[in-house]
Amino acid sequence: LINRQFLNGDGRQNAGAGFVIRAIPALQRIVNQATHSLVTPGRPPSPGVASLLGVGDEAGQQSYITFDRGRIYLLTVRARNDTLNFAAIERLRGLLQQTQSEVPGVNVGLTGGPVLDYDEMRQSQHDSIVASIVSLVLCSLIFIVSYRQLNSPLKAAFCLVIGLGYTIGFTTLAIGSLNILTITFAPMLIGLAIDFGIHFISRYEEETRHGRPAMEAVQKTMTFTGQGIVTGAFTTAAAFLAMSLTHFKGIQQMGIISGGGLVLCLIPMLTLLPVLLLRRRPASNQQTRPFAERRGRIEHFWLQRPRFVVWLTLALCAGAALQFHKVYFDYDLLHLQSKDLPAVIYEQRLIKSASQSVIFGAVIADDLRQAQEYAAKLKQLPSVANVQSVVDYLAEDQTKKLQLVRAIKSEVQDLQFAPIDPRPVDIHELDPTLWALMGFLGLAAEAAQPQDPSLARQLRTLRESILQLRKAMFSGQPQVPAQLTQFQQVLFTDLHQTFAALKNQDASGPLRPQDLPPTLRHRFIGVTGKYLLQVYPKKDIWQHDNQREFLQELQSVIPEDKVDGTPRELYQYTTLLKNSYQQAAWYALGAIVIMVYLHFRSLVAVILALLPVAIGTAWLLGFMGATGIPFNPANIMTLPLVIGIGVTNGIQILNRLAEERKPDIFARSTGKAVLVSGLTAIIGFGSLILAKHQGIRSLGIVMTIGIASCMIAALTFLPALLSILMRRGWTLKLGSQEAK
Repeated sequence: LINRQFLNGDGRQNAGAGFVIRAIPALQRIVNQATHSLVTPGRPPSPGVASLLGVGDEAGQQSYITFDRGRIYLLTVRARNDTLNFAAIERLRGLLQQTQSEVPGVNVGLTGGPVLDYDEMRQSQHDSIVASIVSLVLCSLIFIVSYRQLNSPLKAAFCLVIGLGYTIGFTTLAIGSLNILTITFAPMLIGLAIDFGIHFISRYEEETRHGRPAMEAVQKTMTFTGQGIVTGAFTTAAAFLAMSLTHFKGIQQMGIISGGGLVLCLIPMLTLLPVLLLRRRPASNQQTRPFAERRGRIEHFWLQRPRFVVWLTLALCAGAALQFHKVYFDYDLLHLQSKDLPAVIYEQRLIKSASQSVIFGAVIADDLRQAQEYAAKLKQLPSVANVQSVVDYLAEDQTKKLQLVRAIKSEVQDLQFAPIDPRPVDIHELDPTLWALMGFLGLAAEAAQPQDPSLARQLRTLRESILQLRKAMFSGQPQVPAQLTQFQQVLFTDLHQTFAALKNQDASGPLRPQDLPPTLRHRFIGVTGKYLLQVYPKKDIWQHDNQREFLQELQSVIPEDKVDGTPRELYQYTTLLKNSYQQAAWYALGAIVIMVYLHFRSLVAVILALLPVAIGTAWLLGFMGATGIPFNPANIMTLPLVIGIGVTNGIQILNRLAEERKPDIFARSTGKAVLVSGLTAIIGFGSLILAKHQGIRSLGIVMTIGIASCMIAALTFLPALLSILMRRGWTLKLGSQEAK
């Protein structure tokens, strides 16, 4: 037909030429799809007659959700139910890989909420395993190097592994599963629970160096240092368990797993470890005395200048306070994702290429009248960019459309199609026709070039596409005739069905919900007859302030129980998370104050034990403000944890002070244990810095800085302050009713 049109005209000047020009886009798609059917196994999909009847690329895009001006096409897929999400993701990825192998050069990816959850959970599992191994190895090495022996540190590490086994069993019984945050419990417990063994072994070896028998050394260690270990363990566990009092389920689980795990790790450290130590007397520690003397000389430097240390500490706190105003909370969950995950990469491409937000608020209307009313109100809101629904299709004045539908029906009513030819395509008969068309297109392009270069370019592109089709036809593959036959059949079947739908279109009255295409009806009208309105915001909806503004405006014109969707979920999730951790911090502080008071029976001792925590927290906030590190939904966990972990240093120091009435502890086993246990806790949380998940990584960074700050304050400021207080006659008696 096209060749005859060329033969009957001069290429531009008659009606036949105009027909050819208008047909070029449809011809281009048919040729491209025919070529695609030859290189893709299986039955070819329908070419989509609706797109062939349009002009240019825009008509072909109307049936799809597109981004980046038609460069990205989006297909939305849902699993049959949530339990099948992971299986569906793996199956989809298999299909995508198959597609990429069948169609070289295609750029296709998978993203979306369930995909991101699945990928980030797997990434977190990998990060947690790596962090746990690194933490266990480095903590053991620090222990071994610090004590110049292998025997005792390995015994403590063995007890730690036993405790972790208890914790895994406890988690299985109490919770049953892990989430993206609770999966990090192992490296944290390794860094914290090894402290119990460090303090116990340090004191035990100190007693044996003084000539005490092994049994007596264990008894004294258990009597004095053991009290501090138990109190420190329960205060840190209290910081975790305080999280279980919040209203956020993920935080509750984190508190139960980690708090219960610490208590369970304490059991083998106070039962199995003493038995293991009694089986073999520690090696001589004469070689450690020079190191102890060196630590003593270092500590002597600041104990001789206690006022200077106190004033320097206060000055550093004042400097840090100047940075407090720069510390903020980053609510944006996109900043927590693993940047290198394919699902995250495609998510970012969609966000950056979209002309509006890809996230929308959901408003539910009971009927069409209410949906129309809501849509009118929503479109007037300053924060709303667009409202998508079926209201415009069903509620508008359809008089003109009905007239057009009747005219189209009248036009196509007498059209009759010949039966679809079932015979195989004869490629040897088709090829000369295509060859002739290539010649006509080449001549037409030359003729059109001076007056219409754009048309000439279209003609050459079509000519090149036909050449590629001819090459595919004679590629030597035996299935080519059958594939072309199937393509021909689906093309004409689609054509017949399209015109049959036009003929049978009901034009007797306005459009009804059941007249809508299934994709629209299922998306916007529920099985109960309620209507969905998708409300798209103007501003970046990942920002907390924009979420609040958007929701407040929606709820100002729509009842709150009618408003839902991702913006509301994000706002409520991040707000509840932040408030829950702040609440947990207060609960932890209250529980710790009570436990420390019950241990020392002294309010002054409570304040002294908490001072390193307060100073370390001030330094942490100052560092975060100066370096631009924000709090976020992952590292906000720092608030209760720094309190629980940091206070153990003060407890051990005050415990030793109450026993020996001397503020110098750095040269003794307690100071060494505080230092080594601080380093292992830093390693435990610092191993999370290796994570690719940005939220977990930020938790590792902030906790490392916080623990280090509290440890430095405990080893320098607290002994200096105790020295000043003792010179003025203050003393602390462990177990007495009140300090003097």
